[in-house]
Amino acid sequence: MPTRTLLSFLGPREYRTITYVWEGTGGAQKVTTDLFPEAAARFFQPDRVLLGVTPTVRDSENVQRLKARLSGFGLELLEIPEGRSEEELWRLFERVADAVDEGEALVLDVTHAFRSLPLMAFTVAAYLRRTKRVTVERVVYGAYEAREPLRDGEPRPEDRAPVFDLTALLDLLDWLSGAEGLLQRGEAHSLAQKLKETHDRLWRARTGRGRNVLPEELPRAIKKAAHKLEALGLALQLSRPREVMGRAAELQAALADAEKEVQRWARPFAVILGQVRAEAETLAHREPDRLDAETLRRQRELIEYALGKGLIVQAVLMAREWLVNWAALRRGEGDWLKREYRESELERALGAAARALRDPQLEGQLPEWFRRLPRHREAATQWDWLNEFRNDLAHCGFREGAAPSLSLERKAKAELLERLNALWEGEPSPPTSALYGERVVLDLGSLYEGETAKLDELPLYLERAKAQAGEGQDVVLTGAAPIWLYLAVAHALHGQARRLWYASPVTGEVLVFDHSPR
Repeated sequence: MPTRTLLSFLGPREYRTITYVWEGTGGAQKVTTDLFPEAAARFFQPDRVLLGVTPTVRDSENVQRLKARLSGFGLELLEIPEGRSEEELWRLFERVADAVDEGEALVLDVTHAFRSLPLMAFTVAAYLRRTKRVTVERVVYGAYEAREPLRDGEPRPEDRAPVFDLTALLDLLDWLSGAEGLLQRGEAHSLAQKLKETHDRLWRARTGRGRNVLPEELPRAIKKAAHKLEALGLALQLSRPREVMGRAAELQAALADAEKEVQRWARPFAVILGQVRAEAETLAHREPDRLDAETLRRQRELIEYALGKGLIVQAVLMAREWLVNWAALRRGEGDWLKREYRESELERALGAAARALRDPQLEGQLPEWFRRLPRHREAATQWDWLNEFRNDLAHCGFREGAAPSLSLERKAKAELLERLNALWEGEPSPPTSALYGERVVLDLGSLYEGETAKLDELPLYLERAKAQAGEGQDVVLTGAAPIWLYLAVAHALHGQARRLWYASPVTGEVLVFDHSPR
C-alpha cells in the first residue's frame, strides 16, 4: 500500500472550537477541535501529517498544541516561505513538491492555508499527479463559515461545520487538459480515459450524490462513448482516413446515447459535449469505403483538419494517398483498396507521368487511360512534389539535404491544400461514378474493441460489417471471432454482397453463397 500523506497548513491566528462533520462513504464522522488539521488526520487516518508552516508560525502555540494532539500520526513540519514575492512562491512550490515522494497517496487540506496558499497547493497537487504518479485522494476544506447554527456571537463547540470535498475542482484540470488535447491536437486518449475512470469509479462505489444508487441507474453508455472516442483518436494519429470517418460516425451515435448519463455523472465533459460532437461531425462519413466525389471531398477536409491540429506527418501521408484515390476515381474502374492495383496500376502511372515531366519523350509510355485524364500533367506535378515531401519525412532527416523541421511545417501549411485544391477544383467536371473494392476482406475481429465480442453490441457489429462490405461486392469473412458473429454477419450480408466466402488457415476459402448474374 502506498504511503498516505495528509498535507495541511496552519496559521498564527486564534481558531474557534467547533464540530467538523465529514460525510464519508461509511457515514458521518465528527471531530470537535479548533485546529482543522487534527480533524483531517482523524477523518482520513494518514501514515504521516505534513504541516506547512512559515517562519512566523513555526514556533507558535498553535503548532505546539497540534504536535501534542497528533503525536501518533508522524507529524512533520515543512518550513515554507511567506509567499510575498514571485521568488518566494517558486521556493514554496519546490519545497512542497520535494516533500512528497513518488507514488504516495495524498490528502490535501486547504482550510487554514493563508493568502495564495490554497491556489499554490492545488497547483502542486496537479503537478505531483503528473510527475510523481501521486494519487490525490481528497482535497478538503473545513467550512467554518458554513456552520450551523450561524450565531451572532461566538460559535459553540457543538455547532456543526461541514467539510467540503473539493477534489472535483482538481479533477477538472484533467478534464480541461483532455479537452485541450482533443480540440487542439486531435489527441483523444486523455479525455477517453477520464470517461472510463468516471464509469469505473461509479460502478465500484455504487454510490453517487451522497446516496445509494440502484444498479439500473448507473452509467452504461459513458464507457461505450469513451471507447469510440479513443478509437477515433487512434485512427487520427495513425493516418487511417477510412477508419476516422467510420469511427466519427459511430462516436456521434454513442454521444447521443450517453448524453443523459454525461449530464448526471460527468459534468465536466458535459460542458464540452457540443464541441466534441462538432469535431465528430466534421470527420464523420457513413460510407468511407465507397469512393466517389463526396468521399474524396471529405478526405481533403480530413487533411485540412490534420494540418489545423499540427499533424503534419499524417496530413502529408494522407495527401499522397488522396492523389492515388483521385486517379482511381478518374479511371472509373478497379478495386481502389487493393494493394496490387494501387501500386502496379495507379502509383506506377503517376510515377511515370512525373518522370515524363522531366523527359517529354516518355509521355508516349504512359497508360492510355492516364493520358485521357483532363489534368494528368497537373496530377504528375503534384505527385512528384508529394513523393519528395513524403520521403523527406519518412527518412526522419537521415539523408543529405534533409529539410529542417520548421521548413517542412511551413511548406505543408502553405502549399499542401493549395496543391490538392488546384487539382480538384481545376477539373472541368467532377466524376459522378463510384467505386467499391471488388473483393472485400472483412476481418470480423476488427468489428469490436477488446478481446471479446459482446452479444448486446451485435447491431453495431452488423452495421460496421455492412458498411465495410459495400454493395454488390465479393466479400471474404475471416479473422478470430465467435461463431455466432460469423453466422449473424453472413445472414446480414445476404442480398447485399455479390459473393460471400469464409476463409481460415485450416479450410482455405469456402463459398457461402453466389448471387452474381448467371
